[in-house]
Amino acid sequence: VCDNNNCIGYEKVCDLVDDCGDGSDEKQCTNHFQCATSGTYIGLTDYCDGKIDCSDLSDECNANCGKTIIEGSVLKVAGWTIGSLAFSLNLIIIVHGLCTLRKCCRSAVALLNKLLIMSISFGDFLMGFYLLYITAMDAYYGSSYCKEKIEWLTSTTCSALGVLSTIGSQTSPFAMTVLSFTRLFG
Repeated sequence: VCDNNNCIGYEKVCDLVDDCGDGSDEKQCTNHFQCATSGTYIGLTDYCDGKIDCSDLSDECNANCGKTIIEGSVLKVAGWTIGSLAFSLNLIIIVHGLCTLRKCCRSAVALLNKLLIMSISFGDFLMGFYLLYITAMDAYYGSSYCKEKIEWLTSTTCSALGVLSTIGSQTSPFAMTVLSFTRLFG
């Protein structure tokens, strides 16, 4: 049975263990995946399951598993589109608001309304920046993200983006709430 002329029982063929010593009892099997560096065999149910079984990551980080930051082309297009629109349109609102701040706001209520609307735009601007940056990193890493995942997640850039997204996601609702109360209670 073995290529090196060793004999093994049939029950030892395709059992995820190299019983021959040369791997020939596992070579033609379809029930397993062989780790690239170590040569260890793992069952097909452990291949691309999101859990690392091979020390070289070859069971999860390969062309078939293709882990990326953003999965699916629809989400990638949405990330670019929504990110671009949120970034650019809110930047226009912020710049326009700053340019017209002195002209339009003769009363304290008008000034407060203008500042709160600009705060909403600022929060949405930050979220647009976050979306653009994450989508750009997805394009940069591509399918190699799996191997770079730990480095990316522990980087200061990723942490800073997390802070920006938190500030952006909390600024808009807070400003909308304050704006609603100021309009309700005058």
